[in-house]
Amino acid sequence: MSRNIQYQFINAIDQSFNGGGHDKHSDKHNGKQLDTVYSYSERSNLVELYSQIGKFIKENYPDTKRALDIKGDMIQSFINLKADTCNKESLGQYASRIHKLEHIINTTYKGKTSWYSDLIVPTSNTSNEKTRNISMLQNDYNAILGRAYAMDSKSNSVIAIEMAGRFGMRVSEACKFQPRDMNFNTLMLHIHESKGGRSRDIKILPEDSAYLKKTTENKPIDKSVVAIKEDSVNKYLSRAEEALNIRERYKEADTGVHSIRKMVAQQRYDTYRSNGLSKKESVNLVSEYLGHGNNRIETMSQYILNIH
Repeated sequence: MSRNIQYQFINAIDQSFNGGGHDKHSDKHNGKQLDTVYSYSERSNLVELYSQIGKFIKENYPDTKRALDIKGDMIQSFINLKADTCNKESLGQYASRIHKLEHIINTTYKGKTSWYSDLIVPTSNTSNEKTRNISMLQNDYNAILGRAYAMDSKSNSVIAIEMAGRFGMRVSEACKFQPRDMNFNTLMLHIHESKGGRSRDIKILPEDSAYLKKTTENKPIDKSVVAIKEDSVNKYLSRAEEALNIRERYKEADTGVHSIRKMVAQQRYDTYRSNGLSKKESVNLVSEYLGHGNNRIETMSQYILNIH
């Protein structure tokens, strides 16, 4: 890292360091607590943070020479990398210190850098916290459906798996949807009183309309199309993975249709981001689509495994 940007960081921290001269409690009331470094311990933590960020910026964004030129997406990439080695608590501490460092830089250099406002703390990937932190690969999902169709499978589990892949349904939702839940005039699919008693409507895309019409054709309008136990769907999925020699990828996480929901979550997030939406706007739209409601950032960080 160039001496220039390194100097900017340490200069800003030292200018904000009061060595105990300010009352932190009072500063909280006037909004100055993020502009002041209150202890040698806090200073040490911030110095360690800027050192790590500086090294990361040098290796990944070598053309960035000023602290004020560091963008929010760069900081997001930095904390995403930390998820591979840090637990949830440590990641939260990184986010808090990033928030403070942003304020210090802006206060010292009269800038408008925004690192924290759109920052999403990722789920830890450490071995003791990644139990269900696995998204199904699109190629694996395609192979599972391809095998089923090649065998001309009549299993209702196949329908449930495909509904999950097309609409991000929970396995419980896929097992109870009925023909009357489809409105082909408005192109909406209604999910009635799912987890937490929440209902939602999902837009039916043109490429899904023909599939739904075929799947619900000649079915009683008020009876479940799949009508099997949720566990049966997940067991079918496990057997298919075994047959395709891909089970090891998902076995440790002990996941089933849930991994397909995560695949859908990532795909929709990527689409929203490519259309210019912010990270938090994209996460909220995915959360609503999956039936989690709004402002569930922490929950959705367990679904969207590549936040960018």
